[in-house]
Formats: sequence, C-alpha cells, structure tokens
Amino acid sequence: MDHFDIVIVGAGSAGCIVTNQIINNTNYKVLLIEAGPSDNSPVIQVPLGYGMTFYHNKMNWNFYSETQKNLNNREIYYPRGKVLGGSGSINAMIYARGLRTDFENWNFNKNWSWGNIKATYEEIEFAINDKTKKIPSNKIPVNDVSNQHHPILKNFFDAADDFKFTFNKQLKSSIENQVGNYNVNIFNGFRVSSAKIFLKPIKNHPNLTLFTKTEVLKLNYENKKISSLEIKHKNTIITVRPKVGVILSSGSIMTPYLLLKSGIGKAEELKDYNIPVILNSPHVGKNLQDHLGLDYLYKTYMPTLNYDLGTWSGRIKSVLRYLYNRKGPFSLSLNQGGGYINWNSLDHYPNIQLYFNPLTYSVSYKNKRPLLKTDKFNGFIIGFNSCRPKSLGEVKLKISNNAYLPKINPNYLTDERDIHDLYSTFNFIRQFIANKHINNIIESPVNIDPLQSNDDNLLDHFKSNATTIYHPCGTCRMSKNISEGVVSHNLKVHGLDNLWIIDASIMPNITSGNINAPVMMLALLSSKIILEELKQHY
Repeated sequence: MDHFDIVIVGAGSAGCIVTNQIINNTNYKVLLIEAGPSDNSPVIQVPLGYGMTFYHNKMNWNFYSETQKNLNNREIYYPRGKVLGGSGSINAMIYARGLRTDFENWNFNKNWSWGNIKATYEEIEFAINDKTKKIPSNKIPVNDVSNQHHPILKNFFDAADDFKFTFNKQLKSSIENQVGNYNVNIFNGFRVSSAKIFLKPIKNHPNLTLFTKTEVLKLNYENKKISSLEIKHKNTIITVRPKVGVILSSGSIMTPYLLLKSGIGKAEELKDYNIPVILNSPHVGKNLQDHLGLDYLYKTYMPTLNYDLGTWSGRIKSVLRYLYNRKGPFSLSLNQGGGYINWNSLDHYPNIQLYFNPLTYSVSYKNKRPLLKTDKFNGFIIGFNSCRPKSLGEVKLKISNNAYLPKINPNYLTDERDIHDLYSTFNFIRQFIANKHINNIIESPVNIDPLQSNDDNLLDHFKSNATTIYHPCGTCRMSKNISEGVVSHNLKVHGLDNLWIIDASIMPNITSGNINAPVMMLALLSSKIILEELKQHY
C-alpha cells in the first residue's frame, strides 16, 4: 500500500483531532489505524454506561501493572480504551483543564506558552447547558450540569466555605483552594468524545481511509526515516509505505510499546530482548506518571443517589426518566463535585484533588463483579489523589506466549514527596469530615474511619486499597534533546525525520486533574505545529 501520504496510529482523543486537522487543512491522503472497533455501542453512548466498559474485552486493553511493592505487592488494574475515541470513549467524561502551574515546564517556546495553551483551550471548547440546541463544528461541548447534581453537594460546598475555599462553579480557572462542580463532555444525554466531534464528520472524506480492528506490528526504518509499517488488517499482514511520514497517537502505554517493538528505545534494554536497535532513544517508556487515589465511603442519614441506583425501583425510575427526556443519573457522570487544595504542599501549587460523589459502590477486580455495584444504603464518597505526583514509572516490554506485551510499572510511592502529600491529605480529611456540615449527615464510615485512625493505619489502608485514577502520561515526553526526552517541541521524535508523536505520552509532566482535556488541547495545538512544518517542508 503505497498511496497514503500520512499514517496516523490511534484514533483516540488525540488521534481524531490530528486526523481532522490534516484532512481539513491539506490534500494529503491519510490512513487512520485503530486497534479497536467502532464506538457505536450503547454502553458508550449512555453516560453511566461507562461502568460496563471497565472490563469489556473488545473495547478495553484490560492491562495490569507489575506488582507494586509500595502498594502491598498488588497488581493494579489498568483499563485503556481500545475503540474509536480511545479512553475518551470509556472514561468518566470529566473535563478539567488543569491549573496554570501545571504547564510551567511546557514553555519550550511561544507555541507552548501559557497564553497559547489557554487560547487553545478556548478554541476547542464550547460551553453548553440544558438550553443548547446545537454544537458548532470542531468544538468539544463542555457541559455545566451543576443544576442536575445531587442536593447533598451543598453540604460539601458549605463545609468548604468554612475552610475559606473559593467556590469556583466550573473549576476552570487557576484559583488555589477551589471547589466546584465538574464539567462533563455530555450533550443531550449522550457521551461526546473526540471521535464524535472530530472524526465522525470526516469519515467519508475521499482523502481518509479508516482501518478499525487493526494492529500495527512494527515500524521499519531507513535513512533516519520510517520507511514503512507492518500492520495486521483482517488477518492479513500488510506493508504500508507512507510518502510523508507517521504520527503516533496510541497513548502513554501503546505508543512507547510500539516504538520499543520497532527498535526505538534504550539500546541496552532492546538488546536484552534481541531487538535490533535502529535508534538509541533512552527515554522511550520512561517518565511514566499517573494519579493514584482512594475513596472514603460513608453511610448517611440523607438520601443520595444510592436510592436511585441501588434499588430495583430506583433503577427502573431512572431508566424510564432517561428514556423519556435524557435526564437523571444515567445522563451524568458519577463524579459531581470536587476541587484543588493546597494543604501543606511542598510546592507553590495545590497538592490534593478532591472528589465528592453522592453515592457509594463496590468496584470489581479480576472480573469478579460488575464495576458499579451500588450500595443499598444511602451514602457518599470523599475521594482524593495527589495533583502532581513525583514518582516516576516506566513502560517496557515483556514476553508472553512468544509475543511482546507492554510491561507497565508505575513505581507508585517511590518518591517521598508523594508520601508527604498522603500525610497532608490524611490531616485535611480528618478536619473536613469533622466539619459540622459533613459530620452531621454521617451515620457511619463504611471502610475505615480517618477520625479514629492514626497516620500509620491510614497509610497501610491506602497501600492496600488505592487504585490508579487512569491518567498515565509522560512516557515519550517533550524535551530539548534526546538526552532528556523523546520528542522535540515540534513533536518530532529526536533522531528521526518523519515520525511525530501526539498523545498523552509527550506531556512533560502530569497535570492536576483528569487529563482528557489537556490531551485534546495538546492535540489541537500540536496539529497546528505539524501543519506549519508540512507546508514548509513537504
């Protein structure tokens, strides 16, 4: 197959935007490759259906990490989207820009200045509410659904006010110590992903070919360029020879995995796998960062969403309401309130992200139970994670059944600064739970009582129960040179002339909050940079 100019690998949150921009602004013939299927499944369309995608073996990679010594020797489940829209088709739909301080290390040149990043956010977003009838083209709907959030959130906000935290309704500015309602990418009661907004309108464009359920086996190299790709499409091995180049948008796990399989990585490690080294790029797969979090569950005297989702009568009413007018719990994310708090932070920026969810549920592991098994009693969750964890992990290769697989090792809690943030959080949670607006509605804790537990007890409980918040990034980070990272500020892989990366793997550091919004911003800004280069040199 020699008639394509550009091959884009991965149709996730970033890849769909990149494809859209190249198709709409050039005459290049593009092949977009996605390992998973279409995103037409009802469990993707219905917002609350994302619980059913948690272990879905056709639209989820279902990864597990290596054993984490600092989490009491547990493997951590690592769901990743394997479907059009990528992880943006199976996530909780939270849209969080992050804070201005998150991008201080991104300022390589004017393209990556805060002013340009903020302007890109504003360009890609379209604020909507219940009265919005239509979304403009190439705009992600950022939905303020606070009027549909559960009344118990008032207790959370009243308690936060006693702590002098600023109420910032949509959590979209960089105020320190702020609480508010999480925005979501939902419109008319349906999930809206990058694939829906950016890929769907161009699917039938004559210059675009889309392959789903297709695996990229290897990148081939010649004269500092990627000369071809070997792919498996409909059980046939095909060689694709792009005339211009390749853009990888496969995410923080699969992008470094593909590079390593192809001989692009740390030379010593590639030799251990008997993989010929085509480019010694020592930081491929390194610098893995992720948010690690925990929920505290409480029974409450007040009614919560447990009533709507934890009983047959409540579920039936909620389903009927959704079918009637696309409202109610099935039209929302479970994450409703939260914020960013600086509580004894070692840095000049917030160190704790909070979640306040008006229900409690069990989370399944190893396919033993459904993802969401809502409790029958009324309850709420106060969850947290460190905003900017410092522990660095890596993605390497491992061999199983004579095939290479990604070996994911987040190295959680290997940096003492992350332990400091945990102790800070324990201190904050005790004071927050003791506040009258929260304490007066609590019947009893469900798992552990922070008020009756010392730091050692809480740390051990955390190590036994904490999970990823599903925000891996940084494994092919942007840098000035190959000795510090994998791609330049122009998104080109150091040492290669026609290979670019645009996805969460290039983030220099993790951002505060959910990373899908930063990934989409990054994709639009990066697309403009690549388009400028394509116009000048190709």
